Amino acid sequence: MLRRVLIISFLAVQALPSPILAKEVDLDRFVDRELIPFVTQQLLTHPRFKGETLMFVILDNNTPAPISNELALSLRDRLLDAALDTNGVRIGWRQGSADRLGTTAVDCTRDDVHYYIGLELSQQVDRSYELSLHALDLEDHRWVGGFVKSWRGRLNGSQQQAIQRTQVDQTFLGARDVPFTLAQTDLLARHLAHELSCDLLRQTNGEYIVPTSTAANSDDELDGTVELIGNNIAAHSAIELTVDSDRANAALAGKAHQIDGPLYQYWLTVTPNGKDTDLTTLSASAYVVMPNTRYANMEPTTPVTVPRPQARERALPIPAAISIPNAGSDALIGPLQVHSPTSVAQCGSQDAFLQTASYWSRGRQCSLLEASTHSDAVVFVLEHQPHLGLVRLGGDNCRDRTTARVVRRGGSLRFPIAPFSTNTGQAQESDDWLVTPRVDTYYAIAISDARSARRIANHIDRLPMRCGAPSRSGLTGADLRNWLDDFAMLAAQSANHIDWRALELKDVL
Repeated sequence: MLRRVLIISFLAVQALPSPILAKEVDLDRFVDRELIPFVTQQLLTHPRFKGETLMFVILDNNTPAPISNELALSLRDRLLDAALDTNGVRIGWRQGSADRLGTTAVDCTRDDVHYYIGLELSQQVDRSYELSLHALDLEDHRWVGGFVKSWRGRLNGSQQQAIQRTQVDQTFLGARDVPFTLAQTDLLARHLAHELSCDLLRQTNGEYIVPTSTAANSDDELDGTVELIGNNIAAHSAIELTVDSDRANAALAGKAHQIDGPLYQYWLTVTPNGKDTDLTTLSASAYVVMPNTRYANMEPTTPVTVPRPQARERALPIPAAISIPNAGSDALIGPLQVHSPTSVAQCGSQDAFLQTASYWSRGRQCSLLEASTHSDAVVFVLEHQPHLGLVRLGGDNCRDRTTARVVRRGGSLRFPIAPFSTNTGQAQESDDWLVTPRVDTYYAIAISDARSARRIANHIDRLPMRCGAPSRSGLTGADLRNWLDDFAMLAAQSANHIDWRALELKDVL
């Protein structure tokens, strides 16, 4: 009897399907039957996503990838299309744009993206592939718990071919890695028109009236782009175009600044006429590949990137300075000055004006970086050391995250820095963010909007921190240039709420 039971048990085990022999779930079937329903249900019911704006991206090593492959982007687009068809899900403007939503009206409420819904498709050691889904909180830099789904299996023939074909993610068109081409000036105009229109519509001080005669471009390579942008902005009711130059109170202009070889950063700026106006200067930018290079004749669908130098190749020249927008006439912070402290206590962490720690505590002498403030603001202080790079100045606690320092309207910023002799040294205000400064340069960045301050803080987190007396190696070269380019974009997006001042100090001890 016992033998019969053992035989029956053995046969039952043999009848169970082996994980190795079990039929794999097809990738397309997984996306349609499991992934899309899961994402849709999570976006509608998860409390983290309620009322928030989302974007769907491809991840590469947990980082959004502007250039991916045809297969990954097609899977992403299926998720995106399902989300666009779901009432109650808010998609960022770049993916839920006017064309897809069937309207020509500008919708600025979709610009502030809080979450990335990311797909990552990677090959495993056994030649199978894994598709994983995550959601990233952009403000906290953390993954959303419980929002995880994955598939693992083999790709069919057509999927294998699709994964080999490189493709640009149009979501990031205009970024450094995927600049606009001259065949895409209509898309460039639409992008910049949206960015600047939203900034204009947020203004409450008056209406910008631009003469049609000045809506022209100073760059022959982009001839007519500003006029096209101006027409788009006027269609959004963000500015008024007039043929009467006497009525005009602002000018619209575009300028391309060379970054690397054929790569340029194109800035669109609307500037008020006269100093007595309440209007402010606003700007928006995007990267574009200019002509007279092999990139100029590429088709719009062709991935366009500026080649990175190989290890043995000579590096591309680094530009002398990066243009960073600021508040202009609506300054949030006054010019920076440097003074000697009246007591050693001012070099410590209990400064009465600004609670910040100094790396010259414990009785060591310091100097004080000072500036008056014209508005309640969050202030960050950076130091650019010649030959060492850009660093963020931390405190005695040496916290990993950038600490917010609040300065009240009408108050003074006082920040302890390395000792500087006001008798023998030289101090000069600067209007530039130099990539390779000749002397120590200190920057004070003031931000009057809490959300913008959080974004800038997250960006400053990428800088090495100096919180002790010894000099600390900072960001230099191409890495610094990329950081400054990204900072310029962030500053342009928050042009109404950000200001900065710079002070060059020669012979800092």
